[in-house]
Amino acid sequence: MPSVRVLKAGLCTTVQDLGRVGYQAFGIPVSGAMDAFSACVANFLVGNAKEQALLEMTYTGDTLEFLKPMQIALAGANLSPKLNGGRIANWESYAVRAGDILEFGRLLDGARAYLAFSGGGASAPSAGQ
Repeated sequence: MPSVRVLKAGLCTTVQDLGRVGYQAFGIPVSGAMDAFSACVANFLVGNAKEQALLEMTYTGDTLEFLKPMQIALAGANLSPKLNGGRIANWESYAVRAGDILEFGRLLDGARAYLAFSGGGASAPSAGQ
């Protein structure tokens, strides 16, 4: 069952982790989060392993509705985040409930923001969802 519904997609939001180290000899690039430090901090703030997948939002953010309670954390670029209309800060974790709305506004600094979810990372929706 999905935990988050995308109400409005950002410019370039992707699911990222820390990449694939050790496969360059086979032509596979490391890839992963562009700002590994911010990705690791966001995961740390919600109690996840640093390698856990999370959302990387570039220049603009999404509008998300949470479908179940969880902890979230933001790190990296400041995209003017608001939770249920109230300003929240980067580099902190927040408890969200079912029905809460997270939205992003104007880019204030940086380029990429990271959003981590407690209890496992971000993943693509299953077929039919």
